[in-house]
Amino acid sequence: MRLPFHSLGLALLATAPALAQTSSPTTPTPRYYVGLAAYTSFYQPIGHPTAPYYSNFIRSSTFRLPVQLTAGYHISPRVAVQVGLAYSTGTTQYAQTYVYNSLTPGTPSPFNSAEGTSRQTQVAASVLGRYTLTANPAHRLQFDALGGFTFEHSNFRTQGYYSDGSSATAVSKPYDNTFAQNTLLLTGGVGARYRLCSRLAFTYDFTVNKALTTEAAPYGSNVLTTSHALGLRYHFGR
Repeated sequence: MRLPFHSLGLALLATAPALAQTSSPTTPTPRYYVGLAAYTSFYQPIGHPTAPYYSNFIRSSTFRLPVQLTAGYHISPRVAVQVGLAYSTGTTQYAQTYVYNSLTPGTPSPFNSAEGTSRQTQVAASVLGRYTLTANPAHRLQFDALGGFTFEHSNFRTQGYYSDGSSATAVSKPYDNTFAQNTLLLTGGVGARYRLCSRLAFTYDFTVNKALTTEAAPYGSNVLTTSHALGLRYHFGR
């Protein structure tokens, strides 16, 4: 027996949603990512470091370029949690001499001098939440809101010789001083991502930081400071 034409049409309409679901499954998004970026902040500036307390006469210093490594996990397509580690180090050779006026005519002027090497090492560890502000995940350019905490650790070590020429005979003594500093920061900012291909993206993060442990912070860091990270991010996993 032949089915009426309108009955056949109704049967096809009823099965159409099921056919559409099986033929066009939802594409899963990557769940993990890692990134590598050039980094700079108030605590880790790009350039040549200076020696603490002896910055007037610098012989040479290494060029410092901080690098940040990040790893993240997507809780949902728009929410992610990431950890970051930024590191930099630099060495400076310095020499400085203070000459005082002689109080006795005809006698040499007293002086104090210091000469040596200073090594600075900085590490920044951050834990940030990322929320994607761009509603359409298909867009190549995406914007994120960032928020969390950053822990800054700085270590300074100066080694050299100190000469005291206040008496008739100058006395030169070796010294080896170490100074460490830890600062906790409240961090917030924005990030931009441009997808180069399905798994690789070009990234830029800008954050504003406020020191919460101001008693150990260096001069000027108890106000708002900034940091920048420019690099690449690779997505993987489903």
